[in-house]
Amino acid sequence: MISPSSIGLSASNPVRPIAGVARSLGLNPFSRDRTLFDSGVAVGRNAADVPLRGHGQPGATIQARAVSVDDGGASSTAWADIATVGQDGTWAGVINVPRASSWFLPEIRLASDPSNVVRGTMRFGVGHVIAIWGQSEPDRILSTVHDGTTPPTIADGEAVQIFSGAAGNPKRDFVSNANPVTAAAAALAQTLVAARPGEKFALVFHTVPGTDPRSLVDDGDPSRAWANDRALHDVVTSDGSHVGIAAMSWFAAPGNLGASYAEALFPLFSGKTIDGTAVSFPATIQTGAGTYHADHWFGELYDYAHTRWVAYGPHRFDIDTDMQDATHYVGGGLHVNLANKQAARASWRAMLSLPDATMFLPLGLEPLTYVNGRDDGAGGWTDLAHPAGDTPDGTQAFARLTALAILQSAGLVGWPVPEFDNCLWEPSGAWVEFWCSAGPVTTTRRKRGEPALGTTHPHWTEVMGFQINGRPARRAEIVAGRVRVYPDSGSFTHADTVTFGEGGATGMIAYPDDMIAETWKNLPIVDVGAPGLDGIPVRPLPDPAVTANTLPVTAPSFATSASGPYFLDPQPVPAGTVAITHAARIRLDALPATSAILFAQAATGFDVELMNTGNLRITLEDGTGLRLISSAVVSAALVPGVWYDIVVSADHGAQVCRVMVDGALIATLPFSATGDGQFQSNRALSWLARNSGALQFVGRVEYLKTWLSATADGSAPASTPYKVITGPATAANSDPWKMDADAS
Repeated sequence: MISPSSIGLSASNPVRPIAGVARSLGLNPFSRDRTLFDSGVAVGRNAADVPLRGHGQPGATIQARAVSVDDGGASSTAWADIATVGQDGTWAGVINVPRASSWFLPEIRLASDPSNVVRGTMRFGVGHVIAIWGQSEPDRILSTVHDGTTPPTIADGEAVQIFSGAAGNPKRDFVSNANPVTAAAAALAQTLVAARPGEKFALVFHTVPGTDPRSLVDDGDPSRAWANDRALHDVVTSDGSHVGIAAMSWFAAPGNLGASYAEALFPLFSGKTIDGTAVSFPATIQTGAGTYHADHWFGELYDYAHTRWVAYGPHRFDIDTDMQDATHYVGGGLHVNLANKQAARASWRAMLSLPDATMFLPLGLEPLTYVNGRDDGAGGWTDLAHPAGDTPDGTQAFARLTALAILQSAGLVGWPVPEFDNCLWEPSGAWVEFWCSAGPVTTTRRKRGEPALGTTHPHWTEVMGFQINGRPARRAEIVAGRVRVYPDSGSFTHADTVTFGEGGATGMIAYPDDMIAETWKNLPIVDVGAPGLDGIPVRPLPDPAVTANTLPVTAPSFATSASGPYFLDPQPVPAGTVAITHAARIRLDALPATSAILFAQAATGFDVELMNTGNLRITLEDGTGLRLISSAVVSAALVPGVWYDIVVSADHGAQVCRVMVDGALIATLPFSATGDGQFQSNRALSWLARNSGALQFVGRVEYLKTWLSATADGSAPASTPYKVITGPATAANSDPWKMDADAS
């Protein structure tokens, strides 16, 4: 346990009892000079109830006021009755003091003797008390080890005080030109002062590198001690102040929760599960990603009558190797970390819409336009996880974005977070445009008038971060304040999908070329007049309903649900069949929870499954039931919302299975035909589910085709298929092989 008294900050301010009958009038001092009380802006207030204590004549009425010491008394409050002295000679009461730029001193007097005035000796202010929670990313704001830039000038050296010491030994610093703390801390202070001139801020850094919120609340985990954070909180609130805003963008360590992020952490904010069930601490928190033990929750620190949370971020997560797209390595393997960060981002947002999420302010901005890492001097890039300390575009920019995320969410600035809330698909398919109601879209590179990226990589386009059908866009340009995205070739059709901000939301795929070329400057921003920055980054992952493709459908399709339909051949595969080719044009609504069937033969004779990773899994047996290919995983990198042409063939004669996606051969799976060299003739084929209806595919289907033959290169045969299933829904529903619920 840390000792607040070791740094001269008291964790309590008790009433001093008086022996016998008190005859004098006294006022207890605050625990420190220039203590700050929160004005309650997060809960719709503009003043603080400042507790006062002291001693006096039993039964006497105590009056008090706040006297401003910086503006000649202009902000002073009126005298008001606040307490009656008890029989033990002590009293306690509060004065209501509006938010102001001045420091105050408390004064008290007896109502019966107004001339007997006692003035306190320690000043106080009324402004904003803000806690920032997390690990190394926000902790770098205060790191002197990673402080290699010149601090900006601060106009008001008494406006911002910072409390730190979540790992032990709390302390307080006023951020000034004489004591900038770090360049990033100075940038944070400068941003707050510029955005809210004349107001005072106390920032509490609950930040410990390398930690996880699950460790924070588990007393059995030595990596982070709740008692230390509790002690820091107690120091800050020792004079009866409240933390008005608690802010969190904590995604590095807990990002592996992925889609379970909200389910895992919401109980720590609300004391309830996401379905509203009360949690009694200590507790075992159950999530889709497993369980963890929690001895504590944030309700032990914060009274939600006074405190609100700012949920902002996730911040950017940079690549660590060459990528195929935002979430897949070259070759199609899933980058689990970046996929989890994207899923956590979506989960974080969904959490805010829960009925019990009343302790949250509106979603904050996501810090994206800053530099992570640094040149390692050997042609690479290092320290990828952290804001850079060797450029003002690193920790300084990250600090500014953090400050602005909090101010904007709390309603202390007048601009909205930019997001792509408008979209237009040009009717001929020549382009699609995205724009923000917050203002014209630009980029940092464009705003600074710097030269274009060049043509070294196809994805080096004027605006980064867009993907077409799951692959980085090659031409995205600013046109009249909008982002215009062009197809890679030809024209867009109804089957195309354009997305923004997937994976780590950086647009990067070339390592380390993208870092060296500063491609972060090509992310879209909007200049809203935010101090110290070229603009605010546009929020990634816009609403799919806004960006939905509006081009006319050129081919009929049908939609499936968890209830069906699937299709089952009433007859088994004909005897002597040695080759089968399946083809489909499909679009996933979402990746399945476990897996889903695209094509199957009963008893796993020839199965093609879609896995929850977006990959395909192939199983093949021969007519004797001999397993020739056993659950072979093919890296297909399929993602929701994109149309795919899939062709899978198995040829016992050639002893090979081939998989094609969008016309490209992505897998060749050889096998040894040691059995009878043909398919099981007593097992039927099914499409979109097993013959029992299990593992139903959910999404949209344009066609399903099957041939009892195969080509030498794995492409679809030119001959008439054995079976064809097509849209629209009326055609699919009238198919005699349809099973379960109707298509829509």
